[in-house]
Amino acid sequence: MYEKMWLLINGASGNNEIQKNLDATISTLALQTKELTITFTQEKGHTEQLCREQGDRYDIVMIMGGDGTVHEAINGLSSLDDPPVTGILPTGTCNDFSRSLMIPQNLKKAAAVVEQNHIQYVDIGKMNDRYFSNFYGVGLIAETSENIDDQLKGMLGKVSYFISALQTFNNASPFAFTLKADGKEYKDEAVMILLANGHFIGTNRLPGDQISLNDGLIDVYIIKESGAPLLKEFFNSKNPFMYNLEQSSIEYIQAAEVELETANTMKADTDGEVYEETPVHIKVLEKKIPFLFGEILQENNE
Repeated sequence: MYEKMWLLINGASGNNEIQKNLDATISTLALQTKELTITFTQEKGHTEQLCREQGDRYDIVMIMGGDGTVHEAINGLSSLDDPPVTGILPTGTCNDFSRSLMIPQNLKKAAAVVEQNHIQYVDIGKMNDRYFSNFYGVGLIAETSENIDDQLKGMLGKVSYFISALQTFNNASPFAFTLKADGKEYKDEAVMILLANGHFIGTNRLPGDQISLNDGLIDVYIIKESGAPLLKEFFNSKNPFMYNLEQSSIEYIQAAEVELETANTMKADTDGEVYEETPVHIKVLEKKIPFLFGEILQENNE
């Protein structure tokens, strides 16, 4: 039982399914706290502002929204010295970070996770003066996000991401980069560089069982060529360590600190939001925020 719970709801979401289940969700949450405060956010940036200014007043903050809303909340909460327990009630298109936390994608079932109260501290990536929970990427991934048709996204949901990806892959051009991972330098060309903290992107699970949310490391994927066969290889691979780096078009690195420069300034996708640019300095803030999990992860639990 929590003393004070704060439910932040993305007020811009007009999803009928959300409205239909909202009362039941609130009732479930109310049983797990002595005091429940509900706030509907009003505009872009509002969630981040509220979390930064008021997040430390509560024992637990529940975020109802999609990946963009979660990204805002992370940026507000990560600025706090002692962030509260944080839970996600997924209502977006992909809800990728909530999948990494093994949160049910059904709103009622997600609310029931509070009663189970499985909590683990999770790493957060700090990129210059901003934060991310799931990933940071340049190249194809940022172009894919930018090419998504908002109207198509509203009608087709996550299918729109795959349509955009296919269109983007056909027009991919390599870019020159310099990357330093824990001081070791890499210079090459790539069509995409992905730095992942979470397990999912566009509802697709990233390759490698060694990806961890609380190991103090970021997983770096350097994709040197585009095309459907390579994309299939990437997502079907079980262990990036098995790549033959002399032959494969995919390079895999783990590091606690990464610096990335590109020959020309490039837009970056952070948790599905495109607003950052290269160059970037990324540092892992190990076990920064306590999150509610759908299940307890059997990894780095010491």
